[in-house]
Amino acid sequence: MEKYLLFVSFSLSVTSVIFFLILNVRLNRMIKKYNLFMQGLGDKDVENLMTSYIEKLEKLNNDVHISMNKRVNELEKKLPDCLQHIGIVNYNAFDNVGNNMSFSIAAMDERKDGFVLTGIYSRDNSYVYAKEIKNGNPQKELSSEEKEAINKALDK
Repeated sequence: MEKYLLFVSFSLSVTSVIFFLILNVRLNRMIKKYNLFMQGLGDKDVENLMTSYIEKLEKLNNDVHISMNKRVNELEKKLPDCLQHIGIVNYNAFDNVGNNMSFSIAAMDERKDGFVLTGIYSRDNSYVYAKEIKNGNPQKELSSEEKEAINKALDK
C-alpha cells in the first residue's frame, strides 16, 4: 500500500510541477502583454487615460457634427441656385436631314429660372440659340420643341 501511496504522491507532484510550469508560461505572456499595453503611460493610471480618450473622442465627434452641419447649411443655401430641372428633346429641324441632329435643352433652378438652348442642324450650317426663362416663363417666343423640353424639365 505504501508503494501505491508513494506512486500516487509522486504522480501528483509531477502533475503539479507541470501545471506550475504551464501557468508560469501563461503568466509571463500576460505580463509581457500588460507591459506592452502600459508602455509610455508614465504616472497616469489606465482609468484616467481612458477617461481622457473618451473626452477627446466626444470633442472630436462634436467638432465633426458642427462642421458637417455648417457644410450642409451652406449647401442648402446654394441649392436653390443649382440647375435642378433639365429636359432635352432631339428632333429633325428640316425634312431633308435625318438622325435627329437638332436639339433643345431646357435647364432651370428651383425658382424655375434658367434657359433653353436650341441647336439647329442643317446640311450646310449649324445654329445655336439661347433663350432666357424667368419663373418658368420664356422671355421670347418658343418653338414646340423648346416648349416640350421645358415641360420635360418641369416634370422631373
